[in-house]
Amino acid sequence: MKKWLLFFTAGVVAGAVYLAWQYYTIAHFGEGEVPTPSDAIIVLGAEVRGTEPSPALAERCRWAFEAYEKGLAPKLILSGAKGSGEISEAEAMKRYLGRLGVPEDAMLLEENSYSTRQNLQNSKKIMEREGMRTAVIVTHHFHQKRAAVLADQIGLSVSFHGGVSQSMYEPYWTLRETAAILKTYIGK
Repeated sequence: MKKWLLFFTAGVVAGAVYLAWQYYTIAHFGEGEVPTPSDAIIVLGAEVRGTEPSPALAERCRWAFEAYEKGLAPKLILSGAKGSGEISEAEAMKRYLGRLGVPEDAMLLEENSYSTRQNLQNSKKIMEREGMRTAVIVTHHFHQKRAAVLADQIGLSVSFHGGVSQSMYEPYWTLRETAAILKTYIGK
């Protein structure tokens, strides 16, 4: 009995250490990284409310606009299917970015993705079709490590641009990512 208790305790401690390490690496992923000029900017989707981006998606759109204005890439791939909103995440981003001044011909829509893995797989297909090889992924900091792992798994050459959310409680979403990244490592 004592042996099993020792194994159980060791497992709990190892699990806690792993989660703490993963939380730390997610929270600090990409600190100081400068996005590399690329062929495309991939903007990962988030919730749409009605026909407008949620505050989180609006943040991603503003970061994408910033990257576009800096000349990091001539094209944006807006990625995300229709969820609970009236239009797709991609369409909501297109309208928002259009209001900021991004020309329509600079935006490519990817409206079939319901997960980050699908966002990147489907964006890669668009990139291949358009002769693009490199991308800047725009998303929140807490989401970047998992996006990097997925991009590596599917063979995308990427750098990142984004920031800390002013509309989302970052500690919660970072903790959520510690669970989500386990699924990512096993390829699901």
